[in-house]
Amino acid sequence: MKVYSKIVDGKILISIEGSVDTTTASELHDELKKLRIEEMNSVEIDFSKTHYISSAGLRELLILQKRFNKGRIVAKNVNSTVYEVLKISGFTNIFDVLKETNDIDYSTYSFKEFLAKKVENYKDELILDDTISKWTWNDLDKASDMIAEDLINLGAKKGSHIAICGANSLNWIATFYAIQKIGGMAILVNPLLKASEICFLSHAGDIEFFCHGIGPWLKDDPEAFLKELINPEKSQIKKLYNITRPIDIVNKEVSIIAKNFLASIEVRNDDPCVMIFTSGSTGVPKGVLLSSYNMLTAAKCGHEVIASYDNDVMCLVLPLFHIFGLVASLTTAMLCNTKVVIAPRVKVDAIIELCDKFKCSIIMSVPTLLMGMATNSEYSLDKIKSLRFLGIGGAPVSEAQMLFLQSRFPNASFGIVYGLSEMSPVSITKRGDTIEHITKTVGRPIDLIKIMIQDVETKKECARGSVGEILIKGEFLMSGYYKTPIEKQDFDSDGWFHTGDLGYLDEEKYIHFAGRKKELIIRGGENIFPGEIQDLASTYKGVLAVQIVGLPDDYYGEIVGCALVFKNKEEFNEDDFKNYLKQHLAAHKIPSCICLYDAFPLLANGKVDVLSLKKDMISRMK
Repeated sequence: MKVYSKIVDGKILISIEGSVDTTTASELHDELKKLRIEEMNSVEIDFSKTHYISSAGLRELLILQKRFNKGRIVAKNVNSTVYEVLKISGFTNIFDVLKETNDIDYSTYSFKEFLAKKVENYKDELILDDTISKWTWNDLDKASDMIAEDLINLGAKKGSHIAICGANSLNWIATFYAIQKIGGMAILVNPLLKASEICFLSHAGDIEFFCHGIGPWLKDDPEAFLKELINPEKSQIKKLYNITRPIDIVNKEVSIIAKNFLASIEVRNDDPCVMIFTSGSTGVPKGVLLSSYNMLTAAKCGHEVIASYDNDVMCLVLPLFHIFGLVASLTTAMLCNTKVVIAPRVKVDAIIELCDKFKCSIIMSVPTLLMGMATNSEYSLDKIKSLRFLGIGGAPVSEAQMLFLQSRFPNASFGIVYGLSEMSPVSITKRGDTIEHITKTVGRPIDLIKIMIQDVETKKECARGSVGEILIKGEFLMSGYYKTPIEKQDFDSDGWFHTGDLGYLDEEKYIHFAGRKKELIIRGGENIFPGEIQDLASTYKGVLAVQIVGLPDDYYGEIVGCALVFKNKEEFNEDDFKNYLKQHLAAHKIPSCICLYDAFPLLANGKVDVLSLKKDMISRMK
């Protein structure tokens, strides 16, 4: 038995090689005693070369944890033999245990095969909990089989376009996997849309079957809502399927005929199998075509950042019709067998209570939700102390907001994620990144993609530090937009995907986000990047949220508009605010129009509804 150690930036990595039995435990004690554990900020023990550990060895680890009082020791690369000893002895509750990396590359599977493999290896392991029912992998498999049989009886077959529309639920997830088992195209629809908007999407996505769950229509006139969806003069939807009904996975079985039929359907990992509509915050939604390879590869990247522990619990708050909810939250958690608790209500007070009750350790979210939790009257450190990782994406977070969140969630590390429906993630901040990286960038591009910053006017590659449009290439980039004319496919002839986002790369290749290309404000011929003004405005005392937009002007063409959520509107002084900005910005960048709001209008995915906000600001100018 040998012990090796290495200290990097206040973190000590200990590697134990060989077997720790009754005889060698004393040697382990002597080696660990030499280490200045008390002075370290974190301690990790690498068990990749540990063959066995005895009860005597466990005692030495317990003593080591006693010496280290700054947090829990991380046990990483724990193989199955050592893991069983830790689990039987209850030590998985004392350390943060990271199991040995699994050799299975799930990106080689379709979603259908992914679920089958999970059932084969983890049949009775709990994976989903909606606070009322608990499902194992086997339960999910049975439930999705039952829904698949129902859909087949309705006429669905391989290649059918089947929409799922409803709030997050066990049945939503089972329906998603049912569609994958059939070999259909799962079309994810925002449940907040009106019937007329869904009818529009039915033509845009050639939707034949519509699976409806929980949505606002249940409170209004569900009969009229559903009737409009199957009106042949308005819609292409032919059949409706209710996914709010309970699924009897205990007493009901799928027919042998259906079982055999499902087994006969071949589904490949590269088949387009999911269509996600872009949010439409800046224009007409387009159907993004993705394969299981796209999404499982993306989830694998997310898993590497989160580094899931054995006792982790993911709190699912993001909507599953959005790429961030489906991939970064649900699929990433399922990939590494992390239990997922589905929030029955996406309200900040309810999520705080959920974190307290289920000891949730991971939340993937948007800035508005986390800021809401941090400022809610139900907030207390005791209720959210189990949170150890908070992933933020979907919208920019200012430096001031990030520092505030770090103060309110002191036990959590943060990961900033930048991605698109077309490919997510593009970049991520990783463990060990500095405060500056987390607060001022959206991370470094992941290894599987290429990135270029292109000058908006000259179309040439920008020098480091210069703002331009972010262009990407990569293995899990979408195949394209469904039924969209070639001139509106955002690829160029060299294969670069034009994101429409603005940013720049620093010398370390970290991406600094600067806003949307369509949000670029051109005032009298001067290009103004909203992100620069937004970041500075957010540091003004009392500002809770900022949006900078271009507003029409007869003389300049556009002027700078500033929407603010201010802590106390009565105390806001516009002159003082502008003087603050003038200390750091050129005169042409100072907002000409400032509007105060209690809260910004939001889309269902948590992003600010820029179109609605801009329309309201224009109306206030008149």
